[in-house]
Amino acid sequence: MILMDKDKQPHAEPSANRPKHEPPGKTQDAESKLGQKSGTPAENAQNEVEQAFSALSERLLRLTAEFDNYKKRSAREKDEICRASESRLMLRMLPAYEEAGLAMKEVEKMPDAATRKGVLMVLGNLRASFEKEGVQPMKLEAEKLDPFRHEVALREESDAPEGTIVRVIKQGYLYKGAVLQHAIVSVSSGKKNEGGDAGIPNGNQQESKEVGE
Repeated sequence: MILMDKDKQPHAEPSANRPKHEPPGKTQDAESKLGQKSGTPAENAQNEVEQAFSALSERLLRLTAEFDNYKKRSAREKDEICRASESRLMLRMLPAYEEAGLAMKEVEKMPDAATRKGVLMVLGNLRASFEKEGVQPMKLEAEKLDPFRHEVALREESDAPEGTIVRVIKQGYLYKGAVLQHAIVSVSSGKKNEGGDAGIPNGNQQESKEVGE
């Protein structure tokens, strides 16, 4: 039987599962942080509800703003479509408005006063209906040329400043402030040169005098 010396007995190694001891300060910091993040179940549930309510409130505000913009955009597009449809209708009926004006000038020459008065009343009501809807003749005489409203057909020499309308070839009309029919006009090109020989060089003038002699 072999006896082993007590001093030479093997020491037991520490177990791997044995918990390691951490410094007291580090343990307290971890516990304090855990205490700040966590609370009672009721408090945690209340925080989750408040966060969900805040997120839903923000989403509701965004959806409300988007829907309001959609309604405004739809109303604007609907108004533009209606305005375009009305403009096309008024443009088709514009000849009746113009012919009524021409007819009123001819009716004024009728000898029968009663007939003249009745016809003028009918034609006047017809033109008034157009004007009540927003149709207006453009003011053209002595106006400056506006390329967005006027189309130039001719240029004439006149005493009016250059670019001024001197003659109306076809009347233009507005509908609710927008152009319904462009006006066709003749504009001034300025005063014509005085003297027939103003553009002839001096040498040519002398040659013409010698030929005449």
